[in-house]
Amino acid sequence: MKRILALAILLAAPQLMAHADISMPVRDSFYDKLGRGLANFTVASTEMFDSQYGMIDTDGNTVAFFKGFIVQGTSRMVMDMGHGAFEIITSPFPTQDFYSYRSMKMKPYDSMVVNEYPPADLKNWY
Repeated sequence: MKRILALAILLAAPQLMAHADISMPVRDSFYDKLGRGLANFTVASTEMFDSQYGMIDTDGNTVAFFKGFIVQGTSRMVMDMGHGAFEIITSPFPTQDFYSYRSMKMKPYDSMVVNEYPPADLKNWY
C-alpha cells in the first residue's frame, strides 16, 4: 500500500508543479529591478558598437562611424546608463502603478510589417 501511495505521489507531483507554474505568473521583485539596473548600467557601452554595426550595410562606413558610433551610440549609452542608475537607486521602491517593479523602459520598436510568404512573384509557380 505504501508503494502504491508513493508511486501515485511521484506521478502526480510534476503535474501539480507544472499547473502552479502556468497558473501563477512570476511578478517582478526588488532583485529583478536591481539586476536590470546593474545590467543597464554596466553593459550600456555596447550600444555604441551595436548602433554602428547596424548602419554599416545600409549607410556605409563613414556615416556608420559618425552617426552610429558617435551620435546615436553615445546617446543610447547615456540613456541606458541613466535608466540603469535610476533603477538601481529606486530598486527598493516600486515605481509603477499598483506597486509594481516592472521596468519603465519602453519595449523595442516593432515596425508591424508582415512580409508576405511566399513572395508575390512566387504565388502561382506551380
